[in-house]
Amino acid sequence: MARASLPCLVTMRKDGQLRSRATLSARGFTLVELAIVVAIVGVLAVIAVVGYRKLVTSSKVTEARSMLQGIRVAQEAYKAERGVYVNIGTQGCPESDITKTGKQKTQWNPTCTGGSTNTWALLAVHADGPVQFQYMTIAGVGGSPTGLGDGWVTGLNNLAGTAASPRAWYIAAAMANLDNNDSTAPTELVTTSNAGDIYIRNEGQ
Repeated sequence: MARASLPCLVTMRKDGQLRSRATLSARGFTLVELAIVVAIVGVLAVIAVVGYRKLVTSSKVTEARSMLQGIRVAQEAYKAERGVYVNIGTQGCPESDITKTGKQKTQWNPTCTGGSTNTWALLAVHADGPVQFQYMTIAGVGGSPTGLGDGWVTGLNNLAGTAASPRAWYIAAAMANLDNNDSTAPTELVTTSNAGDIYIRNEGQ
């Protein structure tokens, strides 16, 4: 008995020669196609890494925003009772060394002083656990508020009122060396008694 022959599917090339479909399917990928695939995978990997870093930075900055909100509430509560805000100083608490803030977290310490005789125990500020940032707050009545947010936070010139009509004020700040690079400026957040805004610069550094 004669075997039935299978039909051979062919295509016509531009040069007039015939080429079987089996030959076409076995051709595989060209170097150009592989290069395109590798490039796409590389771009997607870069996007994923950048997105992850932004997510990590955002989670750390969230701590600072939450703590500054707590400091604001505590300062206003203190002023409602005493008529003035608490001046603790420009030295960071609980970790005074800015270079260590990006490498480790430190347990919040209410007995920490910021360079003055006052401690954070005067303000009802609580942390859920160890903190990444260092925190500072200064305060006064009238005068020229300096030491935190100088040169980049808006409204500091009007914070203390005028010589004829001075008013109580405070500035609170959070700083951390998030990128572990001691040669770059740290991430810094500042809020004041003048408004409820939180200003931030050098985010992620």
